[in-house]
Parts: sequence; C-alpha cells; structure tokens
Amino acid sequence: MAAMVHSKYGYEPPEWVQADAHLDKWMKRRAKQHDKNKEESIMNFGEVLEELKRGNCVARKGWNGKGIFIKLKKGESLNTPNNRFNEVMTHDFIYIDTTGLRTNNPNAPMDRVPWLASQTDMLADDWVVVE
Repeated sequence: MAAMVHSKYGYEPPEWVQADAHLDKWMKRRAKQHDKNKEESIMNFGEVLEELKRGNCVARKGWNGKGIFIKLKKGESLNTPNNRFNEVMTHDFIYIDTTGLRTNNPNAPMDRVPWLASQTDMLADDWVVVE
C-alpha cells in the first residue's frame, strides 16, 4: 500500500495531493484573470449583443481608431408622426459612429453608417462598453 500524505483534506495518496496542488494553482490563475477581465469589462461578441440590447455603446480595444463605437438603433413603427413613412427603419440595426474619431487624418470619415461584424470582430474577446 502506498504511503498516505496528510493534506488539507486529510490523508490522501501523494498523486492526489499533487493533483490538488495543480488544481489550486490553476484556480488562482483563473480567478486572477477573471478579476482582471471584470475590472476592464472585457467581453466576447455574445456579451456585446446583450449590451447593445441594453442601449450601451461598445467598441473593440483592438480597433485602430479611437473614439469610435457601435450602437443598436431600434426599429420604428410605420405609424410614426409627421408622415415619415419613407424614412423609417422598421427593424433594429447596428451602426458604427465615427463622429468622435480622434485622428490626424483630415480625410477620415466622420459618419454614422450601418455596421456589419466581420469574422474577426465576432471571434474577438477585446470588446468593452464605452461612455
């Protein structure tokens, strides 16, 4: 019979104690990363969609341009006041706002236009809520 080792869980085989130590180390690293992400509010694209539905603006930390973000525009009813029938978007859509872009390029577009996520954007984990 293998020698038992006294651990925080009582007497266990040495390989169990070693496995527990590895698991404890991993859990500490994971908790530290979770706390870091929580402080920075880093999100994946699924979380981004939920934030957009709550009315928040979001951006990627990896985007080159600073001061830009995406936001959800809610669709409107066709029965809007002032007979704006031809101007109304009836479904929700996401747009990108570059009106606050900070750049030295005088020809950079400063617009609000509909936005479509790229594969890279959808798989990115560097999304943050912006004010």
